[in-house]
Amino acid sequence: MTRDNGSYREVAGEGSKDSLSGNYLLYLLKNGRDKEARALLDWIRDSMHKGGGDDPLSGPLLPRFWTVGDTADPTKMKWAAAALVADNPAILDMIADLRTAWENANNDDTRMNFALLLATAYRTAQDGDHLQEIATEILKKYPDSYTAIGFAGKADEYLKKWDDWKQILDAQLARHSSDETLIRMKVAYLETHGEWAAARSALQILMDKGKATAGDYDRYGWSALFDNSVNEDAVKAARQGVTLTNSSSFNELHTLASLYAAQGKTNEARDVVVKTMSMSNLAVPNDLLWFVFGSMYEKFGIEDAAIEAYEKVNKPEGYIAPTATYLLAQSRLKALRSISH
Repeated sequence: MTRDNGSYREVAGEGSKDSLSGNYLLYLLKNGRDKEARALLDWIRDSMHKGGGDDPLSGPLLPRFWTVGDTADPTKMKWAAAALVADNPAILDMIADLRTAWENANNDDTRMNFALLLATAYRTAQDGDHLQEIATEILKKYPDSYTAIGFAGKADEYLKKWDDWKQILDAQLARHSSDETLIRMKVAYLETHGEWAAARSALQILMDKGKATAGDYDRYGWSALFDNSVNEDAVKAARQGVTLTNSSSFNELHTLASLYAAQGKTNEARDVVVKTMSMSNLAVPNDLLWFVFGSMYEKFGIEDAAIEAYEKVNKPEGYIAPTATYLLAQSRLKALRSISH
């Protein structure tokens, strides 16, 4: 998951390959190459499994729209392609047609499948009003579904309906107080609301129970940068995140380097940055690592260099997560510029 592009949503990986395949499918369909499109769909679907577990709505969307061996119906293939690109901008041009298909669905299962696809599309479009509309229908039928709760919470986030989001989560946690997924959803709410200490307290529950993942430890440490509470607990959590990922995850290493820099441990920060660049095959720092350099320059008292480094942290396209490195860089730029004036 990544903190810089959407509240720890899934990082580009297998899903991004599916998204690229979806874009190519749309290209094939647009150019009348249906036979190739069907073959590609069968190939992707053959290695993809339906969701399972406690949440009946979990899992990839494609299996809801395509089965290996389906006939090369252009409309059916179009929806299958939409299922693959639901998290990228290509879906935006398909929303009107998806909504029509949802409204005209001839049975409950079909309507729910289109509701899930349409909700994902509205989430990508950051359309809080319409996402709330669809999420309400999904949540009514599946009130305990993490997927449904997630859609409802994201709609409330876009609409800044903090009380509604909190009410949904608190009601669920009152019934399932130790549910790890719900606790992480509560952490996301608290981060979005700027309640950093409370977010760490919620993560501490997972840590105390031995249920914390590397991402949870990373999240704990990273949050300390937002309320200037970098201490040994934050650094210890970040180190644990690095350990659990065998020093092979950019996010965890980036957090640790940032915390060291904030503490003025510039040698340690530099060493972690070098390791991060080597692990990531970077010849020069990327924009997120420039944040660490900016923090180090600040500790050295080289304010001009710090400003230059922070300015290299790029603004994310579209949605900006409340935990984005960009926001930290902007905060430091504001502080430094106010001092210089």
